[in-house]
Amino acid sequence: MRIRHAEFGTRPSDAIHIAKGTIEVKNIGVSDNITREYKFYGWENADVKPVDKDYELISNPRVLYDVLSEIWCKETCAPRMQADWSKDNMTLGQCSITAFLVQDIFGGKVYGIPREGGNFHCYNDVDGCVFDLTSEQFGDEVLSYENNPEQFREVHFEKEEKHERYKYLKEQLQKKLRKMTLFVLIDAAAKGNIEAAEKVALGYYSGEFGEKNLAKARKWASYAAKHGSAAAKELLEKI
Repeated sequence: MRIRHAEFGTRPSDAIHIAKGTIEVKNIGVSDNITREYKFYGWENADVKPVDKDYELISNPRVLYDVLSEIWCKETCAPRMQADWSKDNMTLGQCSITAFLVQDIFGGKVYGIPREGGNFHCYNDVDGCVFDLTSEQFGDEVLSYENNPEQFREVHFEKEEKHERYKYLKEQLQKKLRKMTLFVLIDAAAKGNIEAAEKVALGYYSGEFGEKNLAKARKWASYAAKHGSAAAKELLEKI
């Protein structure tokens, strides 16, 4: 069994860590030897690490950009800009909800560049590392990332529609992460990692990875049980 992982830029076997009977999956993302150029502001030095263990798979902001590139859509775009949103200009109208999601994952502060109509274009500063995942929407316009006012989610999310868009973006990211975790575990299990096979079986049984599938749970539990897993044998009795 083989799983394609190019979209995550890592070798899954390197992302599995077994310790004290548990499986920890982490640091899926752009590996150090990948020389891809991004277009968002500050990408070259965007090497901050997640501060929330629930997002350990997002090893740096470039990885987050890659994942969000599959999530940003017309529905997550600010209503006043939705008519102009397109996949070619996918960061249009995504700044504030993205910046606060970045803050959830990497910490730091959100700042805003003043725009017309009293609006602000939001970006992130994590311990002096300044980056702006949604800067591409401005094309060749040069933005100033110095001496701008700090932005607070309590103020921005007073707009219910913005809060709802933020929650939707976050939910979709979490779904992506569950799938990424599943792909990594399946790859490790296919290479003979029995604890990973147990985790896959349990995940399919419980729906932990977003897809409850008893047939697949039975398949992976049978495989692990065949190789001596007592936990997998117990799970087979429940299925």
